[in-house]
Amino acid sequence: MMVRADPNRPLGESVFGPALLPELGSGVVEGFVRATESGLYLPERFVAVETPSGHEWHYARGTWWDVYGETPTWEDIAERLSKYGLGQVLNALGGVSAVLSSYEPLAGQRKIFEALFRSPDRIGRDIQTWWDRMKREGLTDFPVFFSEHQILVVAKIALLVCQPVTQTRVRSLQPLGESLIMVSDLIDRETTDDLPTDLDAEEGRVPWLRFLLTNGLFNASDDISHALARASKLYLTDHSTLPNAENGVNLRDRFRDITGLEPDLALATGIALLARWRTVDRRAPGPPDPLNLEAYASSFKLTSDETAAVSNFFTVSADAATTELQKRGIGPDSLRPYDLHPLAATPLVRLEGNLYCPSVRLLHWKLTSGLHHVFLGDAENPEGARYLAFAGRVFEDYVDKLLRRVFPPDARRYIGEADLKRFAGRGKICDGAILYGDSVVLLESKATLFPYAVRERGDFDTLRRKIGDIFGKAAEQFDDTITAIEAGHLAPMIRPGQVSRYLPLVVTLDTLPITPFFYQVIEDEIARRGALAGRKARPLQAIAVSELELLEEYVSHGGSLADLLEERIRNHTYRDDCIKNYLLARDGHEALRPNRYLLGRYRALAKHSMEILKSRMQREWGAK
Repeated sequence: MMVRADPNRPLGESVFGPALLPELGSGVVEGFVRATESGLYLPERFVAVETPSGHEWHYARGTWWDVYGETPTWEDIAERLSKYGLGQVLNALGGVSAVLSSYEPLAGQRKIFEALFRSPDRIGRDIQTWWDRMKREGLTDFPVFFSEHQILVVAKIALLVCQPVTQTRVRSLQPLGESLIMVSDLIDRETTDDLPTDLDAEEGRVPWLRFLLTNGLFNASDDISHALARASKLYLTDHSTLPNAENGVNLRDRFRDITGLEPDLALATGIALLARWRTVDRRAPGPPDPLNLEAYASSFKLTSDETAAVSNFFTVSADAATTELQKRGIGPDSLRPYDLHPLAATPLVRLEGNLYCPSVRLLHWKLTSGLHHVFLGDAENPEGARYLAFAGRVFEDYVDKLLRRVFPPDARRYIGEADLKRFAGRGKICDGAILYGDSVVLLESKATLFPYAVRERGDFDTLRRKIGDIFGKAAEQFDDTITAIEAGHLAPMIRPGQVSRYLPLVVTLDTLPITPFFYQVIEDEIARRGALAGRKARPLQAIAVSELELLEEYVSHGGSLADLLEERIRNHTYRDDCIKNYLLARDGHEALRPNRYLLGRYRALAKHSMEILKSRMQREWGAK
């Protein structure tokens, strides 16, 4: 979905609106800053990107204004949605979300148009007429009209304006489809109207950082099999055997105490729910019917206590969701498009005994990164603080085990934290080092997550404090490690005279909004602390653990992590971008193979979950 840049058009404008960065790789969206569905407006400096072929490419995204030249309003959307019962809207949104999560981008857009706008409908003809005109003007691929962002906002509006009933007699989905397209204009108006054009001074950069940060975190994507396998390992596994785990938390017991659910049953029911709403029957005329909660509980022989616990964990009543939106001030003048509450915490909406899943992505989040928030609760209380400290230790162990899979002991390439501390003496030390001849990759794992204030509104002061906590402290640990190596404390493991460069790498549990603005704040914080100023130290880089998991396959197939990091630093286009995007641009999709270890864990997890549910079904009927 790219349009060739017009050399006569000012940079920063596509053929019908502000331009977006290109999708890298055919048919697959990689990296959240460049995600097709993000609708991410970018300033000129981000748009002028040269591809390996030397061409400049822009994303194209379609809006109501593009097709009709009209500025839609909240009232326009509310009038259309109020024709339906709430259940009808939520069910249709779930179908759109399922298509977005299951199809390649262009095929998904076409599928949604087929479902929402039948050929006799006026808007279908109007968009086709517009599309024919755009092709003559140089638009080469059909633009993006539908995204997860739209779904969340339309679901909010529907909860506020639709009758709380499951069905109505309205058969055409055209008004709903129009609402989805219209809401993009409202989102853009709320999130981009006040963005400055002067980016030289900090007061100009900070609003852009807020926007890119919140949009990037909202649109962060992850391989679902990797994410479920990782979440199960991090949050629902017994880690009592970890070194220094005496002050740890029994996560399985803690989860049971908080939710009233057995951890394995929670995952089993969640995976079954996700499979139901994520699967698209390409022969069916529409989305699956809503799920009856009582029938669902009965089919798996859930007890009344288990049914209540599953409901509390996954669902929210339509009335409660509406009340929460009203309390948060959602309305014509405040869509709060990055505010995920209450659907992130409880992604299934209960209405008249039925369950609706308006966003497959939010259900995915609930089963993965959302598990962290189950344990966190109130971070100010002792249990929350204790969990946070232990979660950091668990994450360090997760990254350590990943690196030991890639670099077994006989390779003599990876040195873990315990060995570094044994020889380094006093001072803070990083979590690991990888040896590549004259290069040393230094690693630090950080489980700290960006707080809600950063995710929802890009709170800059909170962001700067968190960057200090994560990257400032990491830079100081890298410095102490370099000092120890240069003093000869780690010889003969690392001989300082043979090292020409140190490549510091922070691995984060959270996804990262990698942009030049974000890196600028990191570099400012490191400079303020006077860290990594030595001549051998290369600039600090950061990757999310989801990227490291992909790099496990890259390195296992002979790729050099040190060379990759050095190349990324030297590349003016990708220095401040996701490392996945750089690999895709350089080597294509073969460079990002699925992680075999995590795929194996996911398959075992899914099999175990299905065995749990199947055994419950067989209690009464016996084995089939």
